[in-house]
Amino acid sequence: MSAHIENAILASLGSDGMKLLLLMLAAIALYVFARWASSREEENPRGIPAERHDFAAHVPAVFAADRQAPNTNTANPQEVAASFPFDPGLGRIRITNFFFEKLDAIPGPPDPLTFSDEHHVQLYDPDSGHEWWQSFFVASPQGLAEILRDKSWKYLYAPEILVFPRYNLEEIRRAVVSRIVATNEFFQPPEEKEESL
Repeated sequence: MSAHIENAILASLGSDGMKLLLLMLAAIALYVFARWASSREEENPRGIPAERHDFAAHVPAVFAADRQAPNTNTANPQEVAASFPFDPGLGRIRITNFFFEKLDAIPGPPDPLTFSDEHHVQLYDPDSGHEWWQSFFVASPQGLAEILRDKSWKYLYAPEILVFPRYNLEEIRRAVVSRIVATNEFFQPPEEKEESL
């Protein structure tokens, strides 16, 4: 009897009914995709712009592939940044966010001699209102050795890497500021114009 009912329903739908049914299924699929996509946005709790959050442009793709979700148990990145002393090297520029992907900035890794992580810093120019992100791969020699050993690699290459003998948040902050001042065009002196006679 159920086969007769199914045939009756399909016959009554006709081609217009089938189109309506397909349209409804497509709408449901689109709704499910939109819900999934919005849940992916919520996984970025620190508000890093997507183009800066993808550190693969600065570090070998294997690091990006191994990356875990940002550690949400860390101290607030704005509070960490606010705890830093004034740095005359930055002038009026302020650090507004300062955090690592996996480890807690405060107190740091369980073993200060063995660590490696992606680091993000957000800077703000109050004069222009301009904000930007910079990212580095920060590690100790033992942390790098651990990566080489765990991955069975023969070498490691990363363009934006800072290596420290041990984890020290103030030393990391100083090195990050130093690299930002040395490489960012904002801190470069204006080009001197040739004097004409």
